[in-house]
Amino acid sequence: MITAAFEALDENLSAALSSAFAEPALLRPRVCTQYTERSTDPDRPEAMTYGIFSAGPTQEDLRGQARGGQMSGTTKLSTAAAEFWIAKPQIDQLPWLPITGDAVVLTARSGQPIYAISRVATSDLGDLTLILVREDNLS
Repeated sequence: MITAAFEALDENLSAALSSAFAEPALLRPRVCTQYTERSTDPDRPEAMTYGIFSAGPTQEDLRGQARGGQMSGTTKLSTAAAEFWIAKPQIDQLPWLPITGDAVVLTARSGQPIYAISRVATSDLGDLTLILVREDNLS
């Protein structure tokens, strides 16, 4: 009973977030092999979906060498993180699940930026978070 109530709450919240912030994206399947350029995967068709894109600055710590109680210091590295979250209802409509190496094209944005999927994170609720890396618009 509690599980069903939580799933219903999650479904309603996901629908509200998607209606307010979701944007269309083209999922472009690709084949990635070592020492070759990524190419279109002939076994999976391109698919349109909706999700929430987020990008922003982050900081990561690079730790120095530690010996006993001594620490030679840390270095802060400023980076940018990009993610695309897809709710379970949109995942259920996809003909295939995105994998590392596939491309995400943000079709509603100026210049239609292309991002490569560097990691796919799943949750127990069936949604996906695609960790992205920006690509040049040459492909």
